[in-house]
Amino acid sequence: MVARRELLRAAALLPLVAGCGAGPFGGSGAVRIAVAWSGGELAAFRTVLAGLENVPAVEVVPLGDDIDTAFGSAGREAPDIVMMPQIGQVQALAARGRLRPVPDSVWCGGEPPYAKYWERLLFHDGKPYGAPFKLTAKSLVWFDREAMANYDLGDPAGWTVPDWVAAAGELSGGPVRFLAPAGADGWTLTDSFENMLLAESPDDYAELAESVPPRRWDRCGVRAALENLGALWGVRAARGIGYTMTRQFPDAVREVFDHRTALMVAMPDFAEPIVRRCLRHAKRAEEVVGTTWFPPVAGGTRPHIVGGDVAVLTAGGSDAADKAANKVIAALAAPEAAKPWIEGAGGFLGPHRKTEANYSRILGPVAEELTAEPVVELSERIGTMGGRHGLWPVLTDFLAEVGDGANPVQPAVDRAVAALDERERR
Repeated sequence: MVARRELLRAAALLPLVAGCGAGPFGGSGAVRIAVAWSGGELAAFRTVLAGLENVPAVEVVPLGDDIDTAFGSAGREAPDIVMMPQIGQVQALAARGRLRPVPDSVWCGGEPPYAKYWERLLFHDGKPYGAPFKLTAKSLVWFDREAMANYDLGDPAGWTVPDWVAAAGELSGGPVRFLAPAGADGWTLTDSFENMLLAESPDDYAELAESVPPRRWDRCGVRAALENLGALWGVRAARGIGYTMTRQFPDAVREVFDHRTALMVAMPDFAEPIVRRCLRHAKRAEEVVGTTWFPPVAGGTRPHIVGGDVAVLTAGGSDAADKAANKVIAALAAPEAAKPWIEGAGGFLGPHRKTEANYSRILGPVAEELTAEPVVELSERIGTMGGRHGLWPVLTDFLAEVGDGANPVQPAVDRAVAALDERERR
């Protein structure tokens, strides 16, 4: 996720103050919020903070992919609040005493403010340890309507995984590829694997998500998911696998909507600002943008996988600091808090059921189409195996091996499964 959340160490060492009202914690005593965001997302979060009323001053500490270090910090420089992207790890951190409960008011007030799955993930011993802030649609697919029509491929909304593979094969070796990859960003490969796994075997997906280490990766569903990915990633492209391995997620989006060298890209909702920049640069209308969901296998259902970011309170602060942090986290959890991000920068889906905001023409339908009980992404629920020490490197190696059809898929599947099992035992 380096391209999305670049590690700005200078900013981490010299946190920028986002003035959010005067209070007893101004200056060096401000409430410290650690975030994984950078660039446009970080700027958008600052607009949210600037819109909060009657809260103490806040310091934002960008930690990029090192966001986990926030839970090992101590002393005056330790963050009070962490905007945590690994929502599946909240209960484990709470059980280890690394977090303290968020205010009960976040979860109260008439109808339940969030979908049921948030409660299952964020409560421990009957207490809430997280406040949902940002929802991420991990099964979203963006496509160029104009290009799909030019190639007489129609609307992909009703397609299955075999249809994807067939379309990719038809375009093999030509100037335009079916699916724009981002081989340099391991999290994009993980997203594709998770969607394929859920499409192939919801049972294997659930067992891996819910089991404790060491998990067993040698499963029929895992093998079928890798075989499908091998069929897609193994299609020959004009620029070759070397080019694919250098593409980060913004590059993949540009291939579709700016350079027009690919027809579609599988990316979450936070790709919207990049899509819009591409359209402006290419002088194209937003009507060319189509969205759909990751395809099912024949006879199956479409995956609806979600991730997100939750606000959690770190343990160990003073009573005065805890009181100030509680005010900030309650303000961030308010239904209207995220409106500046939704209506300004875009690329944001609000998890609160009472959030009323003017979504863009592109993301409005996406927000409405998310199922009431989607599946939380596997990589956020399996700890280190879900990131750079597990799925990321294994899937990157798999892509490099099968790319351009240079090697048969089945032996690569065997090696990938063995590598996952081996890493699980480390």
